[in-house]
Amino acid sequence: MTTSCQALFTSSSFRALYTPDVMGVEVGGAVKNVIAIAAGMSEGLGLGTNAMAALVTRGCGEMRRLVTTLGGESSTVFGLSGVGDTFGTCFGPLSRNRQVGYRLGQGEKLEDILETLEGTAEGVATARALTQLVNARVKGYRKDLKYPILFGVASILNGEISPREGLVLLMEKYPLRLEQFPF
Repeated sequence: MTTSCQALFTSSSFRALYTPDVMGVEVGGAVKNVIAIAAGMSEGLGLGTNAMAALVTRGCGEMRRLVTTLGGESSTVFGLSGVGDTFGTCFGPLSRNRQVGYRLGQGEKLEDILETLEGTAEGVATARALTQLVNARVKGYRKDLKYPILFGVASILNGEISPREGLVLLMEKYPLRLEQFPF
């Protein structure tokens, strides 16, 4: 977006920003929906605010890792289109993705949730697509160790594990290590 185009959209209640990092914005926008499902599950399981904040923080680490692996800029993840959008989606009461996660955490079946949800929760299809993308484009083995939230949410949505089992895997099998978060 050029400066004149930014000026056209900017007002006292809205500010348009520009970044040339299309990859970072697109990947961040996709990943945040999956993180929001995980955050909703955390809330639905009654884990509390600190657990949800830790989960979202770890999710942003996965977002940064994927963005940079695919050629985007790490700084984009730390801006409004990365963590800013993620926080709004994970903690906002109107987020459809968070609502899906919350209801899953409460024990509802995905099919029932999607039938009664007003609108589309993009994160459901996106979780599956992101795991396919990671498997196709990310080098190395045990990709689930690098992206445990993305793979965990996809496994839950695919009916392979329950939200509680996903939490146990995340906490026991994939322990938090400080070197995962260089920020």
